[in-house]
Amino acid sequence: MHELIYFESPGYAEPTRLCLELSQVSWKNTTVDWDGFQALKQNGELPWGFLPILKTPQGTIAESDALMRYAAALAGIEPEDLYVRAKVDELLDVMDEWRSSFSTTFYIEDLDEKIAARKALFAEDGKVHLGLKALETVVSASPTGWLVGTKDMTLADVKAFTGTFMLFSGQFDGVDASMVQAYPELLKYHDFVANDPRIKAYYDRGGEVRWVYQPDAFASE
Repeated sequence: MHELIYFESPGYAEPTRLCLELSQVSWKNTTVDWDGFQALKQNGELPWGFLPILKTPQGTIAESDALMRYAAALAGIEPEDLYVRAKVDELLDVMDEWRSSFSTTFYIEDLDEKIAARKALFAEDGKVHLGLKALETVVSASPTGWLVGTKDMTLADVKAFTGTFMLFSGQFDGVDASMVQAYPELLKYHDFVANDPRIKAYYDRGGEVRWVYQPDAFASE
């Protein structure tokens, strides 16, 4: 039994959750609140002091990138070809670059300042906007629909799908669902991935913010 421990929100754990589901191994999704997080920390159950963690039969794994790569291997979506795997890792690194610029806005305390900073990231020369446009280029160039042109999804697709569209879930001040319309190729990609039977089955349950992973999620925006 594998046990993933994180907060209820998708956040840094969602790629691992999805990969574990795709793997069909037995796994448990344990969610905690802030007090639960503090208790885990005080009990020394967090190797580096942060969530998510994944408890495996061999021991605990920490750090979200390590978790999702482990889970992707379990799911059989890590390419065996070293070049293709490197191209997957390349995309993961590129996505981390522009996503990290958004993450820094969480540390801005003043709401108006936070909103202004986020809107700037989506401006014509903003890092997030440029990152999303670059991702659209990758999507358009794929002969199969999957980001690296593989026959099936890879971890690059899992991370792109779970991370990119969550930006437009409405939970982040300054960013609303309508803003995704500026990225038509990403909307096509969303439709392609969301309608994959495996993805569709997992996210059919919906949820307060996970609606962004369902087919036609942004159709009315």
